[in-house]
Amino acid sequence: MAAMTHAQAKARHAELVGEIHKHDRAYESGHPLITDYEYDQLENELKGLEEKFPELATPDSPTRRVRSEPLTKFKRVRHLEPMLSLDKIQAADHPTKEEEPDDDQRKRLQDENTLKEFARFDATLQKQLGTSKIEYVLEPKVDGVSISVHYRHGKLALGMTRGDGREGDNITENLKQIRDIPHDLNLKDPPALLEVRGEAYISQKDFEAMNAKLEAAGGEAFPNARNATAGTLKQLDSRLIAERPLSAVFYAVGAREGIEFKTHAEVLKSLKQFGLPTQAHWWICHGADEVRECYLKNVVAHYDERHDLRSKLPYEIDGIVLKVNKLADWARLPPKAKAPGYAIVHKPIPWITPAETLLKAITVQVGRTGVLTPVAELEPVFLQGSTISRATLHNEEEIHRKDIRIGDTVIIRKAGMVIPEVVEVVKSKRPPGAQPFDLVAHVGGKCPACGSPIVKEKISAGGREEVAWRCENVAGCPAQKSRRVEFFAQRRALDIESLGGIVAEKLVERRLVNEPLDLFDLTVAKLGALNLGTDDGERVYGEKNAAKAVEALERSKTLPLNRWIYALAIPNVGEETAYQLALAHGSLEELAASPLLKDIRELGELETERSRNSPQSRKNPPKSPEEKLAREKRNDELKTRTAELEAHLEQGGGKARMPEVGAVAAASVLDFFASSYGRKILKRLKELGIQPVSEAAGKDSAVSKAGPLAGKTVVVTGTLATMSRDDAFAKIRAAGGSVSNSISAKTDFLVAGENAGSKLDKARKLGVKVIDEKEFLKMCG
Repeated sequence: MAAMTHAQAKARHAELVGEIHKHDRAYESGHPLITDYEYDQLENELKGLEEKFPELATPDSPTRRVRSEPLTKFKRVRHLEPMLSLDKIQAADHPTKEEEPDDDQRKRLQDENTLKEFARFDATLQKQLGTSKIEYVLEPKVDGVSISVHYRHGKLALGMTRGDGREGDNITENLKQIRDIPHDLNLKDPPALLEVRGEAYISQKDFEAMNAKLEAAGGEAFPNARNATAGTLKQLDSRLIAERPLSAVFYAVGAREGIEFKTHAEVLKSLKQFGLPTQAHWWICHGADEVRECYLKNVVAHYDERHDLRSKLPYEIDGIVLKVNKLADWARLPPKAKAPGYAIVHKPIPWITPAETLLKAITVQVGRTGVLTPVAELEPVFLQGSTISRATLHNEEEIHRKDIRIGDTVIIRKAGMVIPEVVEVVKSKRPPGAQPFDLVAHVGGKCPACGSPIVKEKISAGGREEVAWRCENVAGCPAQKSRRVEFFAQRRALDIESLGGIVAEKLVERRLVNEPLDLFDLTVAKLGALNLGTDDGERVYGEKNAAKAVEALERSKTLPLNRWIYALAIPNVGEETAYQLALAHGSLEELAASPLLKDIRELGELETERSRNSPQSRKNPPKSPEEKLAREKRNDELKTRTAELEAHLEQGGGKARMPEVGAVAAASVLDFFASSYGRKILKRLKELGIQPVSEAAGKDSAVSKAGPLAGKTVVVTGTLATMSRDDAFAKIRAAGGSVSNSISAKTDFLVAGENAGSKLDKARKLGVKVIDEKEFLKMCG
């Protein structure tokens, strides 16, 4: 393979930086998109590029920053000493397929690679310290949320998140609610300052109990314990923290005055004596040989789940930390860009890589829009802290692409460390006679929930065929009904308290609700008596929850038009699209018959026909000179009509207010309200006296036309220091501008905050004006 040129390296570097920043933001929000292993692969590739091309390594490169960003809901506080992340040992490569090792051999090879990396780390430190043997501490890496707690004269004075390593968020009141964290240290003569560092977490047992309680109340369950912990610590009302089973464990000290420690082992022992919760398992190792012996005996333990270190601890762990024990040596070891030189972390391969299991069957689920989603029913397998028995297969095309068949041995992983999915098939273990999967044949050509016909619908804007199969019975399918009710009630839609998935299913199952608008017919007595269990095992919803739901339903009647458009679950209409639709239309009736949307839909159809009819088409070339002339004539007609439509849209100004609404979304909205189901929705809303209007209705249109961003399309990227992304969107709209999620030649401004990624690069390439937060605020007045 040819060596990478500087231009290629620069382009790939920019791509990797953008990708890593995207995943940093997702990680901080509590909803990671990829596993730590995949994140490490991206980061390792970036490091490799910067080693070969040092000029690409800028001061704000992800390789020089801690993986996290500050929140905006709490006061930011500067750390007295930086909270750095740890450098990682690169995971061992899997043996080649030609070698075909058995599982035990593969694990041994992976272990040997890890131990070699430990030995290299030790050799480097020996040279730096000028010694032949170093004492280490080997300890688990807790997979929780990093916290720092300051004790002044023995009393809890400050609690912080790690943030970006330099600054964190002041969550003192929230941390005081965690019972594990003492308000006073167990010391007769406490030091003036002692900063202790650790992780907040929710144990797996408590996590499962908490989720069961949330679901019983109709709430939304958390996907995993770390997300639950992060979400809880972000609560502004500290009283809510006491209701969640948060715990903490401490393993390090930071800034201190009036107290010193000689070794890391002394730190761990002292913290326990001070009344702080510490790790139950850690080991002192005298030299690399003892590290090897300790690792094999106590960490991997032949990867037997019964002896696995993870099974001995109440919290999740995702790695093993090797740390120099003597604290005086820490200052003598040169730090790296964003990590100290005295420690390194390793994530054992079986803890972070996919697992192998048997695909026993495929079931098909039906979503709120009727989409049929195949799901793999698996032989239960332990993966990343939980037992997996089901995994998403996405759609039929994905099954065909991966050639997944019932009876196959498959590799699974947790996408974003949360959602189990099938990665690939181990074809060498495929049983004889395993047949390719045919979704239509599998369900007998009918919806598994209601028995109605299924189809691959064609969207009118271009006539393209969708990947997914759908159930046509929009009004009568019970699966679609319950999913629509659940979507209707979610926080970002109409925010109906205590109406989660289980409650929605039971409302439809018990025939109390047929469609979302039927919720407005419910009374406290009727809803409170709802049985969430079975006929044999009754579990009543309760009047307290019912009263909250009925009150929220009444409140939702006055919500603005954009929230109602989103709540109706129209295909291809997300939150931003719903907002822009509401900005250009005064009511649902106006939206249903929108000439503006009809023009946008027609533009899409014209564009598709022009592409298909092009005389220069390579896929569909004209068969004769006569056909070529006919196509040229037709394309001239299409160009004329396109120009007329574009001029009409430009003149009306409506399209400028909804730049994110394309032909597909326009067709979806018009088709929805033209259907019998859509017409029924409009009629029922009228009967209920619900008439949602746009927030822009009634405002002086001259204000928006004269606003500093009137007619301008603005994109926001990166982290803003003084406001959230939603706050920025609100300011843009208030100033008469339109928000877009993507950069194009039509974008007027890009507001670039800290850690701006690929959008900034694209804006510069396209010549789009880039402004910072200060200039943006000045522009908005």
